[in-house]
Amino acid sequence: MQFTLSRRILAALAAPLLLLASPAVGTARADDPEDGYQTPEEGLRDDLARTAAAHGWTLAQAEAQYRVTEVIDDIASQIAPERLDVFVGTALSERPGGTPTLYIKGEADEFVRSVVEASGLDVTIADRQPFSYLELQDRNDRLNRELIGLGYADLSSGADITNGTITVDLAAQPGLPSDPEAIRERLSEEFRRGVALTVVDSLGNTAQYAYGGMAAYKDGALWCTIGWTVVDPQGTTGVSSAGHCTGLDQAGKPGYGFAKLELEAEHRGFYGDVEWHTTSTIDVARFYAAPYVKRDTLSVEPWWEFTVGETICVFGRATNERDCSLDVEDVLWSCTLQGYLTEGLVRMDGVNTDSGDSGAGWSWNNQAYGSHVGLCYGKSVFTRADLLPQALDVSVMLK
Repeated sequence: MQFTLSRRILAALAAPLLLLASPAVGTARADDPEDGYQTPEEGLRDDLARTAAAHGWTLAQAEAQYRVTEVIDDIASQIAPERLDVFVGTALSERPGGTPTLYIKGEADEFVRSVVEASGLDVTIADRQPFSYLELQDRNDRLNRELIGLGYADLSSGADITNGTITVDLAAQPGLPSDPEAIRERLSEEFRRGVALTVVDSLGNTAQYAYGGMAAYKDGALWCTIGWTVVDPQGTTGVSSAGHCTGLDQAGKPGYGFAKLELEAEHRGFYGDVEWHTTSTIDVARFYAAPYVKRDTLSVEPWWEFTVGETICVFGRATNERDCSLDVEDVLWSCTLQGYLTEGLVRMDGVNTDSGDSGAGWSWNNQAYGSHVGLCYGKSVFTRADLLPQALDVSVMLK
């Protein structure tokens, strides 16, 4: 049996990307002369340079990590759809360009090993894991609902794909046990093992609204950030934002004009925190990667390509700067936000967002990763972009 790598992977393994030049701001387009436009090549150089600066790496180290990420993503894309019952996830080495790890439930079969071998990349196969990704997702969901049923209304939880453990942080509730072991005794038998419980005074879970400088408005006040251009199965186009950004009625930038927004659907729950609106203007598959720089939207990251340790960038109108300082900490996370158990989240390893960044796009180069939600126990979280079809019956519009 033979396996081939995609063209983008072969390109990533080929000649250097010539990153020694300064990051490209991009040239202005005739359709919007005030804003710059970045080609995919310019966008990649820009994101790599920002990543290197934020992580304290050289450009060569950032490029090495990017190359490994591209190849391990391609491996996951070949294995996950064919082995959903055993695929767990992937993780990068802390050393830029180091050996990544592929996690498999049970023993890795010949198909899995053949795909890894065909990639030409040195990959550690950590098989004999206790649960697949989908089983971890279901397990986390059922545990959350048990805890909420016990009265713990404020929680932040997720599964560690590297060891199968579910970590749950609970906010203390009056009249309920605060001792983790006492709480564990109230849970179903299956959750008395493989679950790390802690209880704290407050989690600080926050849905991040605007207080100024945003591109999404409510009753004339700047409120949130528009994320992606979207399209429904009938071809109707619009834009997305966060589901908790209730009441948005305009989108735009000061001095550039505004578009009217009409809410079509909102979802806050199993598929994240998202909503979409039709607009009074023409929608195109393009997004702001920085205050005055646009990029075309060319692809969407599928869930199986999210890799622990992977750098993803975000741009929201509150912080108003493209930030590439954070890496993926958890590919499967959930928390309670304003009374909603919000799932389908990816959690980063820190916070680089502010109130008003809700709905903002998380991206790398020209690829859509997700839409910003807020903070779960002090760390930035976003809804995966590949969940929009399930959540809202729309998908990210691609060029």
